[in-house]
Amino acid sequence: MNIVSLSAKHLIYCHPLLPCILAKLFNLFLCHGHVPTQFGISYTVPLLKGYNSSYSKNVTTADFRGISISPVLSEVFEHCVLRRFELHFKTSDNQFGFKKHLGCPHAIYTVRSVVNHYVSNGSTVNVCAIDISKVFDRMNHFGLFIELMDRLLPVNVLLLLEDWFGKCFTCVKCYSLLSCMFQLTRGIRQGGVLSPYLFALYVDDVMAIVEKRLFLSVNVCEYCYVRR
Repeated sequence: MNIVSLSAKHLIYCHPLLPCILAKLFNLFLCHGHVPTQFGISYTVPLLKGYNSSYSKNVTTADFRGISISPVLSEVFEHCVLRRFELHFKTSDNQFGFKKHLGCPHAIYTVRSVVNHYVSNGSTVNVCAIDISKVFDRMNHFGLFIELMDRLLPVNVLLLLEDWFGKCFTCVKCYSLLSCMFQLTRGIRQGGVLSPYLFALYVDDVMAIVEKRLFLSVNVCEYCYVRR
């Protein structure tokens, strides 16, 4: 039996010694910066987005969201990496996407609160909205590695992620039919444990630039007010 065919039940009902063996094995992965080839193999299930019906004549590939199903041991290892190096994956508190217990309602509430604050004080507000299509699928791997280096992620973990991304292959599964395998040269897998954290980290520079500009503008306004 290979690791791809393992399920969560195998781990739930396994021998108590298995977690100790997996811990030693995962530490070896981190030490040498490599993962098994099968850790990069997944299959992608296309799910129709909620606003369309499967009987609609206008359904295109853009109406589907691909969810990647990875080997269960791979997901366990992702949880271990996240738990051990979570401090390196922290992002701005002003970023609401792909975070636990946060979502669009929190972002909308924050924007409305800020707008109401400035409007009630007699100021105007300019709002900029950017709609990025297929952001998960188009993320540049090398840009992500640069972000991780800037955050001083340990070299062995960086090498491990680089090795892991280079082994990512998937196929599309529709019912019992499977397509040919193809390599993922960019983007991250939707459904992966680390994927939302890596993407949030990848776009965190945008938040840093906005916060810096906002800080400078507030200081300038305060200086001009004092000068008056």
